[in-house]
This record gives sequence, C-alpha cells and structure tokens, in this order.
Amino acid sequence: MNTKRLFFLTLSPSQGKILLALGEFKFVTTGQLLKLGIMSDRANLNKQIAELRSRRNPLVNSIAFGTHPKF
Repeated sequence: MNTKRLFFLTLSPSQGKILLALGEFKFVTTGQLLKLGIMSDRANLNKQIAELRSRRNPLVNSIAFGTHPKF
C-alpha cells in the first residue's frame, strides 16, 4: 500500500501580512511595505519576500522595471 505523506509549509506572521497587503493593493514595493509597518528592516523584509518567491509554487512574483521606460 502506497501512502502519501502530507506536510504543510507554514507562513510567518510577517509573510501573512505581506500577502494581506498584496491582496489589498495588488502591486507593492518594498518601501511601501516598510511604510505599512509590515517590518522595520528592509533586509529582513526582502528575506521574507524571497521565501515567498522561492517556494515550489510561489505565492508572490516580481516585476523588474528598468531605470527609464525607454530603455
């Protein structure tokens, strides 16, 4: 008999707040998340976002914009 093992990936409280902010605003920058009070340190916030992006089924994505729209 072949059984599947279930496991769950948990979210930290700050990751939950990030997802709630994205659910409300759709597009949010790191600076805007800092102003919303999700976390107080940019480096830690970026680590939390990276964890959400690096999952097998990513929960968030990013869009890279150039420095100027013409370039």
